Amino acid sequence: MFSTFSLFAAAVFLQARDVSGAKNGIIGFGIPLYEDACSLACHDSLSSLYLGCTTFPEHHNMSGMSMSMDMDMDMEMMGTTSEECRTSNMPWLQTMAYCIQQACGAYGYSVEKQAKCFSVHAVAGALEPTFHDCLPDTAPTVELPQDAMWLNVTSLVNHETYHATCGTLEEFARSEYIHTKYSLILYLIVIGACLAWGLKVQLAGIFPDIYPRWRKTTLGLRLQQHVTLPALFGSRHLEPLPANLGYVPGRVLGISISIYVILNVIFSSISFRSFQPNIYFPSQQFELCEYVGNRTGMLSLVNISIAILFAGRNNILIAITGWSQNTFLAWHRWTARVATVQAIVHSIAYTVAYVDPGYEGAPSYSSKAAEPFMWWGILGTVALGLATAFAILPIRITFYELFLAVHIVLVVLALIACWYHLVPHFGFKAEAKSTHPGLANMFLFLQYGYQVWLYISFAFWAADRLARLARVVYYNRPGDAKAVAEAIPGCNILQVTVFPRTTRGIGPGQHTFLYFPGLGRLWESHPFSIAAWETHQAPSNFASSSISASSKDNKIYSLAKELGTAPSATDSSDQVKLAATPHHQETVPHESQKYNGVSFRLLIRAHSGMTATLQRHLSSPSTTADTVLCVAGGLGITYALSFVQGYANAVSPEGEHAGKSHGVMRKARRFILAWSAKEIAFINHVRKNFLANAPGVETSFWCTGPMEGLTQKSELPKDEKRETGSSAPAIDAAVTVGRMHIASVIRSSLEAGQQTAVLVCGPAQMADEARKQVVGCVKDGFSIDLVEEAFAW
Repeated sequence: MFSTFSLFAAAVFLQARDVSGAKNGIIGFGIPLYEDACSLACHDSLSSLYLGCTTFPEHHNMSGMSMSMDMDMDMEMMGTTSEECRTSNMPWLQTMAYCIQQACGAYGYSVEKQAKCFSVHAVAGALEPTFHDCLPDTAPTVELPQDAMWLNVTSLVNHETYHATCGTLEEFARSEYIHTKYSLILYLIVIGACLAWGLKVQLAGIFPDIYPRWRKTTLGLRLQQHVTLPALFGSRHLEPLPANLGYVPGRVLGISISIYVILNVIFSSISFRSFQPNIYFPSQQFELCEYVGNRTGMLSLVNISIAILFAGRNNILIAITGWSQNTFLAWHRWTARVATVQAIVHSIAYTVAYVDPGYEGAPSYSSKAAEPFMWWGILGTVALGLATAFAILPIRITFYELFLAVHIVLVVLALIACWYHLVPHFGFKAEAKSTHPGLANMFLFLQYGYQVWLYISFAFWAADRLARLARVVYYNRPGDAKAVAEAIPGCNILQVTVFPRTTRGIGPGQHTFLYFPGLGRLWESHPFSIAAWETHQAPSNFASSSISASSKDNKIYSLAKELGTAPSATDSSDQVKLAATPHHQETVPHESQKYNGVSFRLLIRAHSGMTATLQRHLSSPSTTADTVLCVAGGLGITYALSFVQGYANAVSPEGEHAGKSHGVMRKARRFILAWSAKEIAFINHVRKNFLANAPGVETSFWCTGPMEGLTQKSELPKDEKRETGSSAPAIDAAVTVGRMHIASVIRSSLEAGQQTAVLVCGPAQMADEARKQVVGCVKDGFSIDLVEEAFAW
């Protein structure tokens, strides 16, 4: 966890430094918008008027022309009024000074603050002339007409022009402050909920007896029965919806996601007002479209950053909360969907605004869409929409590797498009993008704030990728790293033994990520549960296994990640060589001794598409139990075997951690393994190589495929009996033909007054049936936990 946090903090620091280099903070929090609107409105009401020192293009001969206000000017003639011109022009100075005195005085500004406003807006920060020197001796009586073009005498600012300008600035600033406030509230609610749960996990570790006692109360049991354990509706949870439309989240997760979606709908829909006449927006529809577009655009950026954080394999919140990566991936999908919808609404709002008849209609939109910032924004919305659309479950299942590559490309494209949509257009240019003088200030502010959320997204992305690279470098055995694989005869299961530089932190309930650069897929990594491991001192014969000799040099990389009950996540990685020769057999110690007895083993079912269907994410238990029941189906035995070894180590006097188990098995006095598989050869292989010396483990096996001449009740093979001897053999090692009756298995493991933990890893229907039975047991008053290891897409 320390390495992850360090990289995370470094990336955030570097991005924050870039952000602070532009401006400090975001609108309303560190960056003021349209501060002192009363004096700014005076400036904007007068800034378009020509002064006696205004310069014009040479082809316009001004000699002999009257400077009266009603002169007939060529509308194409555009003069330039410099700041030096204004600071030396008395009509400008006196008119500005009197306007600030009257307008800002009405807001309660002191004379000193009025003088500061004058210095900022009338003389561009110059020390002279001063506010007091420029106040006219006699109050002006002539008010400028709305269509005035010249300011050649001290005058009153046109009342209608000032009212429209000041009201526009104040309403626009109010709207932008609310955008920022709602964005921060949403961010703090989501991240704050994760941190609050992490605090609860820490407190449960500090006071281990309080939480179990509370769970046994009436309220605790009812919460388990109706909230924490059941699926959202009925019993379907890990089994996909019909036509693979998606997964139904658990009840707690489903409620949390629903609250999150509702909050986004509310924050995208409320607190909008209109001010007309408006110097920026020619109609109320145009104005409201701008506000809705800005709100949804900012919220979309916020949710993109959350989605990227939750998608990270090295997401620090996994370690803090103890939640599985599967849970965060569910959050990732929903935050991405909300961000996409908000981006689409953002684009629609601006489209409706530009085609509004009160503006300039479709020609104006076509002209604006041709500008780089606009078509980059359109490209970003399209890329984000495609990334979300192509992430539907049928595509993830059928074309996972293609989905993953396309998904990453589209997300990167969306982030790049957002950057070009925001930063070059609004961040590097302060000039107005319109001939309307009031728009200068509107575009000026956009160089601040919005891009901060984008930089946060970059920081999260960079932190996760750097953490992956750092762990590969740190845990890789330099020079000679290796893994050996064998094909188990009679089934499509591979056993892979990996020899990392260290197995530090490896224990029950972990999985490892494997990279396959030797197969031309440098970018791919797939997770597998760790079935067994060896440290420098092998615990017992439990860790021994027959494996194949190397015959090829097909390099892969391994990254092992712990997601245990402790508030830390340890990843180990190493470079390995993979080879499979199913007929030649030799034992692990040949390689294990070479690598100082450090190794771990995996069981992998071969599928089309390079293990694409083995995407698995860990859910570690956070409580202890008196009885542990592992219900496994097919290759789900991989998850269960790691807990078998953890239990065996704890009860064996020769074990590496004799008497010292962790997590769910800290107080376990009974361990039950119930496993159903199709291939009897696979069952026999696991019994011989993983369960031969598992003292005190009660085992039951079901074979749903052909038994190949074996009777319904099969004893251990002769060679297995000879190896097992009398040293605490496994209890009840029979193989039953047919399907496991999950209700009976679970009910038979329960004891009144005892805490039971049910660990499930197998097909979705099996897992959902187990969840249904656990809920029923809780209803009957039993104290029981459920932990799922899910096959997730």
